[in-house]
Amino acid sequence: MEQVRIGLIGAGLIGGTHSLMLRQIADRLGGQVELVAVADPVAAQRALFQERYGYRHAFANAAELLQADLNTVFICTPTKFHAELVQAAAERKLQLFCEKPLAMSYAEAAALHAAVQRAGITAQIGLVLRFSAVYRVMQAVLAQPEMGTPVAVMFRDDQCFPIRGGHNTAWRKDRQLSAGGTLIEHGVHDLDLLTVLFGPVARVRAWQHNRAGHPGIEDFMAVELEFDCGLRAQLLNLWHDMVQRNSNRRLEIFCQQGFVASDYDMIGDIVVQVGDGDELRLGPDEVLRRFESLLGVRDHGFRDWYGIPYLLQDLCFIEALLAGRPASPDLGAGVEAQRLAAAVYEAARTGEEIDVRSWR
Repeated sequence: MEQVRIGLIGAGLIGGTHSLMLRQIADRLGGQVELVAVADPVAAQRALFQERYGYRHAFANAAELLQADLNTVFICTPTKFHAELVQAAAERKLQLFCEKPLAMSYAEAAALHAAVQRAGITAQIGLVLRFSAVYRVMQAVLAQPEMGTPVAVMFRDDQCFPIRGGHNTAWRKDRQLSAGGTLIEHGVHDLDLLTVLFGPVARVRAWQHNRAGHPGIEDFMAVELEFDCGLRAQLLNLWHDMVQRNSNRRLEIFCQQGFVASDYDMIGDIVVQVGDGDELRLGPDEVLRRFESLLGVRDHGFRDWYGIPYLLQDLCFIEALLAGRPASPDLGAGVEAQRLAAAVYEAARTGEEIDVRSWR
């Protein structure tokens, strides 16, 4: 593809995040990327996105946008609308980026992946933690032989209920628009990251609560995961009502002879301890230096954005389109993350351990 001509559907919070990243990419790649159109039912949002990010056209609905002179679409709507938009993009042979979660259910997600495969288009899912400098460096630390085998993992993900504060998206409390609560609408990132770090999950147990009272929207999910490799991990997803705790993650990994942890999911400190040695704190600059080494890129026009995983995520998608290669993570990764989440929900519903390997 010589030029990526983008239409973005959904001028909300995550649509704005992607638009900011795409504007940076378009400015630095010159004529290779063009922001053609934005679609949203709210006129003020359409006008804002045109003014702020430079979209040339604005439409009140997605159907009009899909008829515009574009070849790529970003789907940034509430989850309910993902299925019809992915199907429509596939029918028009448009390349697509879809935010997570892919669909309202695992079955729907699998059907969308199949439709994209039949269409032969390039598609990427928004599992952004795969592009985190902190987690990529932690993964490299884990690979060092002196750390030994991972033996225990604790992952806490807490966020102010995203209907106010920094993630103010009112539709998150509406089960008709969202796929569920804190696990699928936020913690799906965590499930995906854990499988990237430690491989397939064999079994899960889970416990959920709904304290905020929005029907069908859990705000607490505690998960125990056993991986095929035998490792056990504990994951806590929590939506609370503390606006000053906007969105926070802490990941701790104990190995037989080592320990690595961080309170950051984008850029920040990483704590490492090996054997009988002292605790070592890798500061943000060192994390970025190691991350750059892992990327293996030099003289790159986006080095000042390496700490922003959303930029790298969108850049990787754009570069895949320009080079004519598959995008990663593809929708298959989104399907697997949704399948794992569905197994967790089943474990929480039944109170039983679920064998993920055979669960469909």
